[in-house]
Order: sequence, then structure tokens, then C-alpha cells
Amino acid sequence: SGALAVFLTGVLLSFQRSDVERRRVREAFRYYLAPAMVERVAANPGLLKLGGEMRDLTIMFCDVRDFTTIAEGMDATALTALLNDFLTPMTEAVLAHDGTIDKYIGDSIMAFWNAPLDEPEHARLACHAALEMRRRLSLLNAQLAERAQQAGQAHRPIMIGIGLNTGEACVGNLGSREKFNYSAIGDNVNLASRIEGVSKNFGLDILIGEQTHAATPGLAAIPIGDIFVKGKTVPARLYA
Repeated sequence: SGALAVFLTGVLLSFQRSDVERRRVREAFRYYLAPAMVERVAANPGLLKLGGEMRDLTIMFCDVRDFTTIAEGMDATALTALLNDFLTPMTEAVLAHDGTIDKYIGDSIMAFWNAPLDEPEHARLACHAALEMRRRLSLLNAQLAERAQQAGQAHRPIMIGIGLNTGEACVGNLGSREKFNYSAIGDNVNLASRIEGVSKNFGLDILIGEQTHAATPGLAAIPIGDIFVKGKTVPARLYA
């Protein structure tokens, strides 16, 4: 009976620890991942390496074109409402394609694929997410135009630039003891940001790097130019 009591106590403590661990995982990732992915992680926390690791990622940056001009004359309440109207469908498109939201920077979104869970088709999922973001933006602009017409106001459609790049990066919980963010850093992250930044110069809303293109055979893409990257001797080819 004593051995049984010890065994049952051990089982109970194990269940309690597992429950605490699942709650901790859910709390840590509920802002970054779709609910279904959070549950996958919570069901098997051993899939995670939260200390930071090098992984092959597809990284996305999305930015609103000329947001300062759009925001002119808007009060804080209206501006906040517009940002929420924009960020919500864009975020939903990322999460629906198993992406991880890294952070929001004003009107910009940074996201990545293939962390914290393995996703072999991460480049393809990111490309499909970008196309879905374009589709949802079209719907949002139609709604905003109708609202503006009803209010007797001029409508300026929201336009975006999206940059995608695939390659190795460091991903994990970065920050201080008091505040951290599950984030990715590295040259390939910087290149993704750069690709998004030059999309406006090419007059295009979605640009992808050559590694993303190589990882997505079958998706329609055309080469549109090269950019030189600091520290690299060979230019990076971009595709639309």
C-alpha cells in the first residue's frame, strides 16, 4: 500500500507538472500562433526549443505604403480603428497559413514560418499567405470605400508591400528577464526587410528572394531585378 501511495503521488505530480507546462506554453504562444498550432505545441512541449536555435525560415515583412499620408488629419481613435481594421485580416491570413507573428511595428507586420514547429512547406505557405493578404486587402478597401462614401468623405485605398526571404536565422525567446519576444534575427531577416523596402521602387506589392523562389517550384514568378546586399559579393535576385 505504501508503494502504491508513492506511485499515485508521483503520477499526480507528473500530471500537475504537465498541466502547468501546457498552460505556460499556451500563455507564451497564444499571441503569436493560430489556436490550432498553440494546441499542437501545448500537447507536446518537447517539440519546442525555447532557448534559441538556428533554423531555416521563411521571413515576411509587410508594410503600408505612404501610411503617414493616409494618417494625416485622422484623430487617434480613427487611426487606431483603421490600423485594427488592417492588421486583423492580415494577421488572420498569416495564421491561417501556419505562420508565426513576430511583431507589429506601427503599420508593419513581421512574421515567419517553420518555427516553433517544423513545417517542410514553409516557403510555399508564406507565398500563399502573401497572396491571401492581397485578396483580403482588396475586400477591406471595398469596405472602407463604401464607408467613406456613406460619410461623404474621400477614400484613399490602402496599398501594401510584402517581402519574403528564405534562409537560416536564429529564432527563440529574445529580450530581458522581465520582457521577451519570440523572434528571429540574422542576415536573412534583414534581407527580407530589404526586399520589402525595395518593392515600392519596382512598383510591385509582393517580392520574394531567390531562395524562396527556389523552394516553391510550380508557383508563377518572374525575375525582376537584383539588389546588392551589404557584406555579400553576389547580388540577390528578386522575383515577382
